[in-house]
Amino acid sequence: MAVGKITRPHGLKGEVRVLPFLSNRELLKELPRFFLQKEGEEILIPISVREAPGGRDFLFRFEGIEDVEIAEGLRGRVLYAEVSDFPELEEGEFYYFQIEDLPVKTEAGEILGRVKGVMPVGPYDLLEVETKEGQSFYLPMVEEVILEINLDEGYVLVRPTPGLIESQI
Repeated sequence: MAVGKITRPHGLKGEVRVLPFLSNRELLKELPRFFLQKEGEEILIPISVREAPGGRDFLFRFEGIEDVEIAEGLRGRVLYAEVSDFPELEEGEFYYFQIEDLPVKTEAGEILGRVKGVMPVGPYDLLEVETKEGQSFYLPMVEEVILEINLDEGYVLVRPTPGLIESQI
């Protein structure tokens, strides 16, 4: 599962900036290893992880990445982790990958599309929904809009504000 993206080197000693893809950004600090491909052999073992200035990204040092030239070669690469490396969640919590492809429906039962993904942006994340026509629109992941995420029955119940979807499609 994709958990972040290496955006650029930081400093001269091999440290890199990583933009997290996870809603619980702190989870990146707990993962014991990362992969550079979904099912690849290239494994990165973190030596240190700390929050970057500005609070959006993390700064990683990996085993074997000792200078800026090697770190530069990682620019733009996506970091993957195995789901089995993730900690157990509390009741009612979920990982974003668990809601991918779930149908998104309104209180009236209208199917708006399927969850394509979640984008962490600013004060709240955006739920990306893809319609059956292949168009995407975004819903803010706030409790006024996202009413329920039911993993057992497999759906996301929403109450979009009037005009929100139409303004995007």
